[in-house]
Amino acid sequence: MNKFGFFIILLLLAGCGSPEKGNLGQQGQLSFSLDTVLVDSGDEILYLRANLGNAELSADGRYLYNYNPTDHALEKIDLDELRFVQKIRFEREGPQGTGSFFTPFFLLGRDSVLVAGSLKQVAIFNLEGEKLEEVKIQELLDESSILEEGNRFRMKAVIPGIDNHYLGFLTDWTAKSMQLIKVDVPAATVTELVLPAFDKLEEYHVTQFSGGQISSFLVSQVMLQTEGEGIVISNNVFNELYVYLPNSDSLLLKTYESRLTPNQKTPYYPKEVESDQEMERIRANGTAEINFERLLWDTVNERYYRFSYQADVETVEKDGWFSLSATNVRVYLTLFDKNLEMIAEALVPELTTIPQTYFVKDGAIWIFENMEDELGFVRLSIDL
Repeated sequence: MNKFGFFIILLLLAGCGSPEKGNLGQQGQLSFSLDTVLVDSGDEILYLRANLGNAELSADGRYLYNYNPTDHALEKIDLDELRFVQKIRFEREGPQGTGSFFTPFFLLGRDSVLVAGSLKQVAIFNLEGEKLEEVKIQELLDESSILEEGNRFRMKAVIPGIDNHYLGFLTDWTAKSMQLIKVDVPAATVTELVLPAFDKLEEYHVTQFSGGQISSFLVSQVMLQTEGEGIVISNNVFNELYVYLPNSDSLLLKTYESRLTPNQKTPYYPKEVESDQEMERIRANGTAEINFERLLWDTVNERYYRFSYQADVETVEKDGWFSLSATNVRVYLTLFDKNLEMIAEALVPELTTIPQTYFVKDGAIWIFENMEDELGFVRLSIDL
């Protein structure tokens, strides 16, 4: 336990422990425009079955690297020229192997990638598929004893500008408990970063007991975003977030008041259910109520964007399987300045479905669109 450092400075405004309230002030009026672009894939069949859920954007915004699990390769796509460039293949086994699992992966600068599919095989590779360095995260976690009693560590981010510093979430076997953990490989330390305002997310954890089996469902989700002025830790349930400042090892809690949507999901979810129908009803309610998405950093305009949405949702049963059908989707966009002050929010009438994979490039939000099995994007431009 000697290497498990419990050090945190919780930085709260006014020195009294009360969170900072986002203030719209004189809210600007937002207007939107859409256009659609299609990527020329040439003779290549791009992997779209994961809806680009396993893709990473280069720091300069020019290239998108999409993981293809069938070929165990990264598909490099030039977003400036809207064309497929090349397929970068990796080995699964052997001295140059990544292991069976490639995701999550994180781009490091212009010419390397960290592959962290398995904590036992975390390594840095160049973009020719050659292993450059092994990263002993598993050994460090074992020495810290934080993985005792069935705890699991899920890596979520590489801390920008600091070599071999990583962030992730530690969860217990019930998934009720979630802690933010910083791993400093050069110093061989593991540090807990306390997020007390997120303790109430446990109220949105539902356990199903059915046929002697136990399963869990989290209505709540916690997200990390590493671009911009700080690292943002947000959630989909409450209109609030933390900003982590690596240089001072401190956290700032910020809360906001929306004029257009509720500021949280209702807290009336049952703790336990038995039937699949009950669980699907909870999933439907979780989708129908307000959902706050992850933040996006716009380098051009030096501001953050965040989608949120509500929908009318019903559970559809077919051949004993349940699925959710969302209609009357209302998508909202909130703008924050570089200091994460809320400056504007608006309904986006041009968007009628829940956005899935998206990122910011050249001052616009690019939203993935599967166009008859071809890679396309709907680009949302924002005028303030």
